[in-house]
Amino acid sequence: MKKISFIIPILNEEKTIRECLDSILAIDYPQDKIEIVIAYGKSTDNTNKIIEEYESKHNNIITHPNPTGNTAWGRNICLMKATGEYVMNYSGHVTADKNLLKVLVSKLENAPDEVVSVGCSNISPVEQNVVGKVAGFIFGHIIGGKGLFVQNESYPDERFVDHVSFALYKKEIVDKVGRFDTHFWCGQDAELDLRLLENDYKIMYTPETKVSHYKRDTLKGLFKQMYKYGLARAKMGQKHKGTLKIQHYFGLLFLVGLVSSFFISINYIPLFLPAVLFFYTFGVFLLILFDTLSLYSFLAPVISFIIHTGYGLGFIGGFIYGKVIMR
Repeated sequence: MKKISFIIPILNEEKTIRECLDSILAIDYPQDKIEIVIAYGKSTDNTNKIIEEYESKHNNIITHPNPTGNTAWGRNICLMKATGEYVMNYSGHVTADKNLLKVLVSKLENAPDEVVSVGCSNISPVEQNVVGKVAGFIFGHIIGGKGLFVQNESYPDERFVDHVSFALYKKEIVDKVGRFDTHFWCGQDAELDLRLLENDYKIMYTPETKVSHYKRDTLKGLFKQMYKYGLARAKMGQKHKGTLKIQHYFGLLFLVGLVSSFFISINYIPLFLPAVLFFYTFGVFLLILFDTLSLYSFLAPVISFIIHTGYGLGFIGGFIYGKVIMR
């Protein structure tokens, strides 16, 4: 049976790190075949105290400092220390289904040689605050990218894909293609998958298991996350020519529409921008309302606006700033 190394870079994860580690320790797979390798940054909360507590109780948890706080650096630190044949790309705000490894390991072992990674859906857990719940719902809807971005997808069948978040990889292949690019503080796993595809490897999705992914639970945190996503996607487009698709420009087009509406309001039709914002708000609300009657629906336009503007601004920033370090 293959040994699996979970690689987990963490920074300020005290709200979810216990649930994350507990779920791994409860996975239906021999614990002597699992190691949890953590690269910890300079957290300002109790994250590092919590992982020290877990490390003292479980000999398969190994921690290493990551003074940079760079997520890609953290993943590479974990890779250098990992001893498993397969590595599970993971985060401190993710929890696993009990059958996660049995499914993913079996799929990877039985797949053709060119398949070097297998992943699954990541869903939004129930136990979140209002911001996290609404953000998770929007990411699972077309207005949040479902059907447009593969990391938001839950397919009914197995298939080859361009990218899966929180996937299982053959470690030797990850090492061979150069590990994670440390220029990418965010989105480094998607960039790694692009390199795998460029080297004629394949990535598989399976619907037979899943992980739960806690979304940002503050408006500020959500905006910063989406800004980083946009920034990373623009930088990936520059590094990997021809990989940008029309959906990657939607955030930019959204901002162009807002700015154009503002100038029209200033120079021609005073109520044009308010009308555009009204119809945007009403449209998002109606789309969400068709899927849920929750009172949280009233927050959907605000959360959606933050997601779209954050991603759009980050996408613009990625082209303006060149090789920016994405903190």
